[in-house]
Amino acid sequence: MSARAAAACCSPSAGASWACSPGWASRARSRRTRRRRAVHGVAPAPSAALEPAPAPVAATTAADDERVALRAECDALRERLARAERERVEREEEFLRYAEMITAITPPELPPEIVQALGGEVPESSLPQEDPALVAERARRQARADELASALRALMRVEQFDSLDLLEAGTLGDGWLGPVVFRVVDERGRPSGSLSADRLRLEGSAAGWTLTFVLEGGYERRGGRRVAFEGTQPDEERGGVRRIVLSQTDPAPWYEALPELFGATPPAPRLDDGRWELALVKNGLNALLGADAALGSYRLERLGGVFEDELRAVELTQRDVDGRLLQRLVADRLAIARGERGVVLTLHDGVILKGSRKHAFLDGRYRIFLPRADVPSWEAAGLPGLVPVAESSAAAAPLGLR
Repeated sequence: MSARAAAACCSPSAGASWACSPGWASRARSRRTRRRRAVHGVAPAPSAALEPAPAPVAATTAADDERVALRAECDALRERLARAERERVEREEEFLRYAEMITAITPPELPPEIVQALGGEVPESSLPQEDPALVAERARRQARADELASALRALMRVEQFDSLDLLEAGTLGDGWLGPVVFRVVDERGRPSGSLSADRLRLEGSAAGWTLTFVLEGGYERRGGRRVAFEGTQPDEERGGVRRIVLSQTDPAPWYEALPELFGATPPAPRLDDGRWELALVKNGLNALLGADAALGSYRLERLGGVFEDELRAVELTQRDVDGRLLQRLVADRLAIARGERGVVLTLHDGVILKGSRKHAFLDGRYRIFLPRADVPSWEAAGLPGLVPVAESSAAAAPLGLR
């Protein structure tokens, strides 16, 4: 403040003698400073009374509490570990005492093998021994199974049966090979799935020129899904039967290389034993088959022979009431037998021919039921299977009388 202003303020005419009191100027300067800061947006300096108090010690206390809890938990875990170790030692000591007690009560007259076994030593003579004959038989079957697998792969290549590739053949059983695993290959030669079965059998028809792969107890895996064979029980993952038919295939080479897989009946059996007149048998059977044509009829077109009371290498045709051909049946064997009503014709190992399509017999057989057949007339005709050859009018004459 200038001297003139100070003098004016201190003059009596100012009427404010209080303004000339000590400290007035400093208070005025403070007011002007606060007004300037308010105008320019500057916050006033905090006073000593508004300074923040020192941080509370709550965070430090929480950390200490957590540290104490962790230390208590570690102590509890150490105690549990020590208790478990003590229990383990007690169990081992109890087992040792039990073993010592058993050893102590063993009488001295026991065989030395038992005494050695109780002492922890197992003599070689006490180990189970397999029958050498069984071991040799198992080895022989496995060697034969390997031979059959090699022959099967070779025959499949010869027949250009490329859609299946044999991966595993298992061992040789009673008329079967298994378990077997085939890889399924598409027309471009790419793997598309697999077939697994417990057993593989073969069926052949020399008359129908077919060969059938019979897979039993298995499943097919395709597209990531596992599909059991047809006939599997609902609660089973594998089972049933899958039949794969190779048409226009001569079964003779397969039987020659793989006889164990065909069972007891070969696909190319002996045709005739010479005890029957084939013409009489064929004509007599056709006369009986044509006697009742109200619902159509069957006719024996071809007869290769008669062996052991069965007709061999036969071909039958089935026609409707107007004489139109429905189907042809070609089979290796035909058996004639009495049924509960009438007569039953059973064809074995053959195929059904409908136009250009060929289907193998299901389960290797096909039955023709003739419930309206007159059994006495069939017996009077002296057909094989119904009467003994010695009592039949269709029996062949002795060689000296022919």
